[in-house]
Amino acid sequence: MRCASSQLAAYGQGQVRHVIMGDPQESEYDLGGIVEVKCIHNSPDRIHISVRDTGAGLSPAQMAQLFQAFNRLGQEAGGTEGTGIGLVVAKRLVQLMGGVVGVESSVGEGSVFWFELPSVNTPHPSEASNAALLSQPQMSHGVRLHTLLYIEDNPANLKLVEQIVARRSDLRLMTATTGTSGIEIAGTSLPDVILMDINLPDINGFEALHILRINPATEYIPVVAISANAMARDIRNGLKAGFFRYITKPIMVNEFMAALDEALEFADKINNR
Repeated sequence: MRCASSQLAAYGQGQVRHVIMGDPQESEYDLGGIVEVKCIHNSPDRIHISVRDTGAGLSPAQMAQLFQAFNRLGQEAGGTEGTGIGLVVAKRLVQLMGGVVGVESSVGEGSVFWFELPSVNTPHPSEASNAALLSQPQMSHGVRLHTLLYIEDNPANLKLVEQIVARRSDLRLMTATTGTSGIEIAGTSLPDVILMDINLPDINGFEALHILRINPATEYIPVVAISANAMARDIRNGLKAGFFRYITKPIMVNEFMAALDEALEFADKINNR
């Protein structure tokens, strides 16, 4: 039995598309061949989506390393660009939707990447697709609404943070895809906390941080770096430059929330002075 489009829409078609298609910037596994996508009901309560290719396939050793962040399985020397976090982000998105991910592959025969989601019979907004409702959150009496600004040009990373933030009724998320637009939004909206990617398409995160710091309106807003630049020296340089915290990708939810809570606590102290 094939999947109804309404059942996928219940999870947010954007995030399902990201899991299936990935991010063009993260196409690190260029194995060639013909690609076939199927969506079926494996059982009454599970949706099974598979992506099959007839390419080179993967060895058992490569399979064991497949979902490791920054591991491109030897594709670094090829012509396909990527950082090695695309599959990691896809797996996180599926897990946040209550699903599981798997892969089957044989060298010379191709691969099948698949994921399963709980079946949803009645369409309803998922947490991720419902991020727009953060502008009108349901909050307990006396709980202060905090505003976050995430400056990030990678759609998959934006979607993941939207998923995480949507779980908190005291948070409202704004986004920007360039450093310049992020600085402009920060100056007009004055968010409580800014989340900043380092490798932005116009100016980098360090340059954006400097501009925020020389503006009296934004100089005290805590800025948390979220970056794939994960070497120890990258973290040291980031903290030395003035980032409140430095989180490395792929994002670990517990680490992200802990850093965010610390930044919000700091922001509250600044705002209450």
